[in-house]
Amino acid sequence: MSIQKLEAFLTLMEKISPDKHATLDRYKQDLEYARAIDALFQTLSETEKKIPPRRKRQASRRNPAIVDPFALYQQGGEVEVQQQLERLEIEQLKDIIAEHGMDSTRKAMTWKQSQRLVDLIIQTVSRRARRGDAFR
Repeated sequence: MSIQKLEAFLTLMEKISPDKHATLDRYKQDLEYARAIDALFQTLSETEKKIPPRRKRQASRRNPAIVDPFALYQQGGEVEVQQQLERLEIEQLKDIIAEHGMDSTRKAMTWKQSQRLVDLIIQTVSRRARRGDAFR
């Protein structure tokens, strides 16, 4: 460990031990004391290395949804949603599913038939729209 690191540490520790100069002098003169402090810093630095850095959450790789199925459902019900969704391509349907969290298992992202995706969206939208009906 360098004297600069020890000085930085002691600056932080001033509240605990305000006499950093005496500690620095002792570190320079007492070999056993210096080894004890070095061992402490070695332990601290090893602990620091073992903690993995936090990863940033990856941004969604999907495009934003072209239509809002919930708004369509409010305007014209299931029929309107069905008509609008049948015009879209498979990837656009998957964008809707991903944006609105309609597939927690992510199995729908592997589906190749657009009708399966449309059915999932319609079922999810109508189920969420009816949520809370018992209290109305």
